[in-house]
Amino acid sequence: MIATAMQAADATIVNVALPQLERDLGGGVSLGAWVMTSYLCATAVMAPLTGLLRRRYGARLLFPGGIGLFVVASLLCALAPSPAALISARILQGAAGGLLHPLGQAILLDIHPPERHGRMLSIWGSAIMIGPIVGPLLGGIITDLASWRWVFVINLPLGLLAIWGMRRALPRGEILSKTSIDAFGILLLMASIAALQLCLSRGVGRAWLESPELLSEAAVTVLGFSLLAMRARTAGFTVLRLAVFKDLNFAAAGFYNFMTSALLFVAIVFLPALGEDALGYHAVLAGVTIMPRAILMMLTMLLAGRLIGTIDYRILLMTGLLLMAAGLVMLSHIRPAEGVIWIVAGSTVQAIGGGLLFTPLSTLAFSTLPSEMRTDAAGVYSLLRQLGCASGVALMTAILHYRIGAQLLTLSVPIGGGASPPEDLINLATLRAYTGCFSMMAVAAMVVSPGVLLFRSGRAGQTVSAD
Repeated sequence: MIATAMQAADATIVNVALPQLERDLGGGVSLGAWVMTSYLCATAVMAPLTGLLRRRYGARLLFPGGIGLFVVASLLCALAPSPAALISARILQGAAGGLLHPLGQAILLDIHPPERHGRMLSIWGSAIMIGPIVGPLLGGIITDLASWRWVFVINLPLGLLAIWGMRRALPRGEILSKTSIDAFGILLLMASIAALQLCLSRGVGRAWLESPELLSEAAVTVLGFSLLAMRARTAGFTVLRLAVFKDLNFAAAGFYNFMTSALLFVAIVFLPALGEDALGYHAVLAGVTIMPRAILMMLTMLLAGRLIGTIDYRILLMTGLLLMAAGLVMLSHIRPAEGVIWIVAGSTVQAIGGGLLFTPLSTLAFSTLPSEMRTDAAGVYSLLRQLGCASGVALMTAILHYRIGAQLLTLSVPIGGGASPPEDLINLATLRAYTGCFSMMAVAAMVVSPGVLLFRSGRAGQTVSAD
């Protein structure tokens, strides 16, 4: 869990250090964007390959090796003399981190009996939540007291502690496979996922038809996945074990993992921006308004772990989706005079709903899969979560920009001489656009809620063959 929290924190710990980093190395805002995007892309690419690597090298070598590579890459980031060196080190760091999340989850499932899976996954999920919560705060303190370089050095003691603590817990006696690696298939997979992640992450707020970069990334994505599909039919492509989707519980949990991640992450991105833009809050106040949601979500995940086994999974999932929808409805009623109250209340209710969803979904996803397929499934599950976050932000940001323009056309009175609308009118249009987006997200949560009836109980390994 220390390794997983370290990996999750590194996606956000560098955020507050970006201004200082950009001044020291040059490159401006674009460097900061690449520092973030390169890490997330590399993480997304490596996650689905975790199962293949575990079958070849085993968890006893792969997990400490992944932590060690993560630490080495972190030190290279700290010592980077140029933007190119920093981005290269971040790619290496993200690739190592992409192994830690799914492999850590699979190892926890391996070393604990099925009746404790819900409890352990709730604690593990809480550790993941701690990373992004503590990351920006820790990064800010380190940057103020020392420099942005020490933000990466903090991974050294954490990584060594994780390796030392895992020395007796890693599974023994794994049967390794030395089957040949489909190098071309791996390259196709890496190119497709990287292009998709880049397209989604860097396409936020940009006109796609006017950007050759985004069009090229979209073309690579479509072509890459098309070739993968053809290769799977003709050559038995085995890098991704798509058989995991034959299990109904995993397929349904993967869908809800994608949707839940999208709905939660969009709110996390939108609310501070709404506070600073339309409501005129200072950055500190805008950030503080969403702090309660993170704490309550973590506590709710721990509670959900204790409720699993005593309350039907479907009741927990339906309650979580209804609370998420209710929270989004509350956010759709934000008004300038009582903005803080509505933001805190709505985001807190939504986060409680999310806390009731994540632990049961993770438990159900692996409940009817054979143990030898867990690592492959965990990699795919992790990828779906990341793509849900990126897709949700990209889609809803595009809708937000469209709605702002539509609201300005509705509210604006004709002004001669090409003058811009007054600021208060822009703020009102922006506020209405944000609240309209929250309404759409609430409807989406309600529409998908009946699907929880698809889940079924059963003993692990009964429903799908490892082949």
